Parts: sequence; structure tokens; C-alpha cells
Amino acid sequence: MTKALYVGSFDPITNGHIDIIKRASQLFGEVIVVASASTAKKYVFTLEERLKLIETSLEQLNITNTQVMSYDGLTINLAEELKADVLIRGIRSVKDMEYESDIAQLNKLQNDTIETVLLFSDVKYQSISSTMVKEIAFYKGDLSALVPETVEKALTEKFNERR
Repeated sequence: MTKALYVGSFDPITNGHIDIIKRASQLFGEVIVVASASTAKKYVFTLEERLKLIETSLEQLNITNTQVMSYDGLTINLAEELKADVLIRGIRSVKDMEYESDIAQLNKLQNDTIETVLLFSDVKYQSISSTMVKEIAFYKGDLSALVPETVEKALTEKFNERR
């Protein structure tokens, strides 16, 4: 069984992320969704909140061959530790392609037995980024096409607390 890791900040998880996870779950025996735990980045949601939002979103879709965890460190080290065969990366644009290509090459230099698989975003999700979602949420825009309902509710509550 091929084990794949999909690592990101997921602050918050979007419909684009969900689409990549769903498609990866159809390609690989197990998909481990990993929320970055880095303290160097400023997040809107705590690590615990991000993990819960990911878990709830995946449960609602009944994607059963996934697990969710957090990690602070090099992705390639986690892949080795978990005996993962593949790193999943989502691509929305040419800019993403260049960035992800560099990361894939660096990971290959660290461990040439772990492959990076790039999944291209569905056209309807190409413009969605967590950064833009947070901006839209802050200004009380419509999030319904951008994030799962659970995330929309959490964003609304989070930004209402900050006002």
C-alpha cells in the first residue's frame, strides 16, 4: 500500500485543499494530512483548531483512508519516519509550479526514494488560497464556494471575536 503525505499550513483548509486530498485518496492507499506546527508563522487558527477543522471536513466527506496530524520540521524527515512513499503537492499556477519544483528537487537530494507527486488544482479552485480566504472572511464576504461549511462558521466566529 502506497502511503502519501500532504503537508501544508491549512490556515484554514479550503475547498481546493479538500479536492487535492480527495483525489490523492483515490490514488494512494493512505493519505496523511499534516498541518505545519511551525512557530515561525503567524496563524489565524491555533494548531488544535486547524487539526479539528481538517478532521471535521474530511469526516463530512467520508474520506476514510486519511489521517490527520501535525509536525514541525522537514517534511522529508517525517516521510522517512512514517515510511511514506510519496509527497503530495497541489499546483494552482505557474508560480506554484516553479516553487514546488524547487522543493521537490531539494527533497530528492535529501532522500531519492521518496517521490513528489504534483496534483493540479481543479480550475474552479485555482484562485483559492488560505490568505485570500482570510481576507474575504475579515471583510465579511461570501465564503460558501471557498471553504467547507464548518470552516466558514469557524472563520466567521474568529473574525467576529477580533472586532
